[in-house]
Amino acid sequence: MRLKLLIELIRKEFPDFKVVSKDQSKLMLVISKILFFNKKFMSHYVTTVGNTIYVPDLSFFDDDDSSFSVIAHEYVHMCDHKKYGILFNFGYLFPQILSLLSLLSFYDLKWLLCLLFLLPLPSPFRTWFEYRGYSMSMACYYWLYKEKPPIPRFLDYFTTSLYYWMCPFKSYISGKLEKSLDDIVNGRLTEQQTKVEALIYESRQQVFSKLPSRK
Repeated sequence: MRLKLLIELIRKEFPDFKVVSKDQSKLMLVISKILFFNKKFMSHYVTTVGNTIYVPDLSFFDDDDSSFSVIAHEYVHMCDHKKYGILFNFGYLFPQILSLLSLLSFYDLKWLLCLLFLLPLPSPFRTWFEYRGYSMSMACYYWLYKEKPPIPRFLDYFTTSLYYWMCPFKSYISGKLEKSLDDIVNGRLTEQQTKVEALIYESRQQVFSKLPSRK
């Protein structure tokens, strides 16, 4: 029920929103070849491009809690993309996207040095956008299970090949996630977190309203 409410919210804000299975997308197949360092891209990851969310397959929705948390995470990315536009795309791919400047080597071979940007260099903007996304993931965990999520379970997303070593500074990102979790617990929420928390409360109220009354 709460997943349905979340999808309705997203469709109100993004009328062209849709969910597509990755195995039905040529785009995702191409991206999976580019992201050779992430062997689980097609089978374990949900990816958002514009207002389309690509899931490994439609059985993804069998787990209501998990799918709700993931879609809420992707909802944050959609909101950030709406706010920042092309700067979101550029920032998310920075600095690796600068390797495209190597194409100018046809004019001067020095531009080949730009291929060095393909190295797993830290990506501050990708880190920021995923920090916002995973802060939502932590919030959903806290609201759904009534307990704090373990911070270490989120660290690998930032510090390993899962997101191309976007932030190898484990103590730094751990501190940021701890601060975000403290904000969530104490009700200092972002705009998107506020909306999603309200949906969870609404879904619970709807469930309770259908229970038989005691006489």
